[in-house]
Amino acid sequence: MDIKTIAGIIGLVITIGGLFVYQGQLIQRVEVLESRSAPNIKPLEQDIAINKAEIAVINAKINEIKARSDNPLR
Repeated sequence: MDIKTIAGIIGLVITIGGLFVYQGQLIQRVEVLESRSAPNIKPLEQDIAINKAEIAVINAKINEIKARSDNPLR
């Protein structure tokens, strides 16, 4: 065996080892992501419901103001 063959084999072994290390890092990242729980969105849903109700009230008031301004007799 000449030096080129030995260097090629060593390079191949190092490359394959690097791939295994990278695969292990990817698996670890996936496990970390899987272990996280989803945030609690119940408070946000309640805030959205309150905001929708407030928007409905404001729209009703705007429509009432528009109706008053459209009628020249008032």
